[in-house]
Amino acid sequence: MSTPEILQAVKDLVQTPPPTGVRVDRFEIVDEVAELSLSFQAEVLESVLASEVASTGGPADWDDPRAPMDEGSATWAYAGGIAALLHHGYFNQTILAQHEAALDQILTEHGHAGTPVTATATYTAAELMPHYRKLKAEHLEHLSVPEAEKPRR
Repeated sequence: MSTPEILQAVKDLVQTPPPTGVRVDRFEIVDEVAELSLSFQAEVLESVLASEVASTGGPADWDDPRAPMDEGSATWAYAGGIAALLHHGYFNQTILAQHEAALDQILTEHGHAGTPVTATATYTAAELMPHYRKLKAEHLEHLSVPEAEKPRR
């Protein structure tokens, strides 16, 4: 069950800073559990993935221009791991923890006191792969620039 009033109240809560760049895709009560589906705005997702690759170095074959990027590849597995991390580690723990009390209040105000809330990300490896393909192309382009032409920091 989803009502426009509950959905709007949840959007008003979650989509305002902090954190910025998070949007509510769905909020619905199913089998006595409130299901909150979240995602990043496109530009924020790009930034999150770029930061994550920069901090980890990316998949094992990130520097190989001939490495495959289709299902079964190291990059595909990496994207699947990041999708799971966003779901379990970020949206279901961090974002939900930040808003848990307010979500409980919204549910109580709409006659659903005590309803547990779960938050999920709507990402899959397949949905993240276009972003990783773009990031890898940029990375490989940067690698191909001779040292003398690279900007100094």
